[in-house]
Order: sequence, then C-alpha cells, then structure tokens
Amino acid sequence: MIMNAIKDIVLAVTYQCNGRCRFCNIWTNQDSFSCELDDFKRLPRNIENINISGGEPFLREDLPEVIRTIKNQCPKAKIIISTNGFMPCKIKEQMQKIIKFKRDIGIAVSLDGFGKAHEELRGFPGGFSLALETIRLLKELGIKNIKIAFTLGNQNINQLKRVYQLSNELGVEFSLAAYHNSSHYFQKEDNKIVDIANLRKEIDWLIKQELKSFSLKKWARAYFAFGLFNFLKNKKRILPDYSGINSLFIDPFGNIYPSDIWNLKLGNLKKVDNWDDFSEAMNLKILSNKRPESWMICTARGAMKKHYTKVIPWILRKKFLTYERKQKLSNKNNLFSLMSFPRKRESSKY
Repeated sequence: MIMNAIKDIVLAVTYQCNGRCRFCNIWTNQDSFSCELDDFKRLPRNIENINISGGEPFLREDLPEVIRTIKNQCPKAKIIISTNGFMPCKIKEQMQKIIKFKRDIGIAVSLDGFGKAHEELRGFPGGFSLALETIRLLKELGIKNIKIAFTLGNQNINQLKRVYQLSNELGVEFSLAAYHNSSHYFQKEDNKIVDIANLRKEIDWLIKQELKSFSLKKWARAYFAFGLFNFLKNKKRILPDYSGINSLFIDPFGNIYPSDIWNLKLGNLKKVDNWDDFSEAMNLKILSNKRPESWMICTARGAMKKHYTKVIPWILRKKFLTYERKQKLSNKNNLFSLMSFPRKRESSKY
C-alpha cells in the first residue's frame, strides 16, 4: 500500500469574489461553495501547509469556524489565508475571532502594483488604499505573518520593484507568483507573459535583493524567483512536479485535483474515508496522465525541500558571487576615491 504523503493543500473555500481580475475569471462562477464544516474534518491530519483561498475567502460568513475546524483536524498545519484585502473592516472582524484560537495564522494580501496599476489589474477602484488599510489593521491586531502577494504579468513587470520596496517599508514579507492558465480554477487560458527581456532584469534585481539578507526564507524565495523566470522563459520547471503526490488542490465543492493548474479530477473530499487507500488510487491515475507545466509556490515548495542538494549550492554560489561583486565594486570605488582626493596645496611663500 502507498502511504499518504500529502503535505501541502490549496483549499478554495468559496468561488464568490468581489474582484474582477484581468487574469482570472473565478468571479464569473455563479455557484460559490457546497463544502460544509463537517467536510473539512475529512482532510488528512498530517498536512504541513494549507493555503485558504477563493474567490475571496472573507466573503464566506463562517470562515472563522472553517479555520477552527481545519485547525482541529490538521493540528500541525501552517495556515495562511489569501485575500484581495478589499474589505478591511470585515477582514478585521473575522480575524479578531480567528486569532483567539489560531494566533500564528498568516495572511497574504494581494498587491500587484501602485495605485491605479493595481486597481486596473484587479478591477476594483480604490482597491489599492483598501489593501493598505487591511495590512494596517492586521498589524494593529498583532498578526506577525503578513505577506504582500505580487502576481506578475506583462502589465505590471515594471511595478515589481516598487511593491517589493513597499513591503520592506511596511515591515511585511513579499511573495511572488505569475499568471498561470487553468480551465477548472482560474477559468482562463489565454494568460501570457512575453516581455522576457524586461522580466529577466526585474527578476535578477529581486534575486539580488533577497540574497543580500541573512534570511533562509528569503534565500529560498530567491531560488523560487529563479525557477519562475526559467519557467516563464522556457515553459519548463527546473525541478520535478509532485502535484497530486505531495500536494493537492481542493475546490469549494470538494473536488480534488493535483493542483489548481492540472484539470485532472481525482475524487471528492466528501467521499474520502481513508487517505492511504485514496492516495494509492490517486497516484496510479496521476502516473497515467500527462501533467501540465507550472511553477507555483504550492508545488515548488515540496520539490525544493526534496531536491535541497540542488537548491543549496545554487544559493551559496549566487550569494558568494553577489558578495564578491559587492567587494570588487567597493574596492573600485575606494580606489577612485583615493585617486580623486584633492592634494593639500602648499602655502604661498609670498
């Protein structure tokens, strides 16, 4: 028997959404959800990471109870909620309830550009200031794990630096993703990123910023950014994909897929009684089907852990080269400074 090895789950709790994003058509779905609280008691108990997604999760009125049920069923799981941040007061109200029993919960607030750049991409006038207000209120509540989630596309490549710098100014983390296509989740299949030359410059800049730090998490994000660029350029992953083996996507109706990109229905949460048996059947189905290429944190995280012998040398090599270049530049600047230092004029004898 194949033992269940699922560690990461993206769990969409509703398809109801108040955004009108250019790169996603979830908001056109008329049916919001059918999974009730008892259905989440069927999740595998050994999960390590759960991303609560949507739609907009905070539009689900019973979200605090959903989180409580998941916490009790998956006690070891790190839980993060992804939100567009367009409802600051409602988010604060719901989070006040959630942190009473899950203090270490994380929140990722989408921010894809400054001002109108963000609002045009998300189809929500005033959404930029609302997202910032949400971050402010979350910080007021004492939530430590707050992220700005930047989704990269052709229209906002030039916004990456500003949003990254804003995350530093606000004292929150920065996470990167890119447009993907999906018939069953994003319900959009014409997303493209073609400005590869400009993309390389921005990603290279981001990698250098992350490697300047002494944070293992930021170093890992630098590698993720490296993998994302390679995927967008070559349409290939730099590490194997373990979707459906180590990670899953579950939609608001309980349908189980290998990922939110791969439209291969594996079963339904409401009918899973034994995850070991389900995993055995699931793995056989996965191996007999061709998987689509993708590079998202939910599928890359496990691959990076599994293939750390590739990740760590890359980080060390890039970190060393960045430091070496910095030292050479510093030495060069010091030399120019000495060469241009004005000599002391001799006093006049007259």
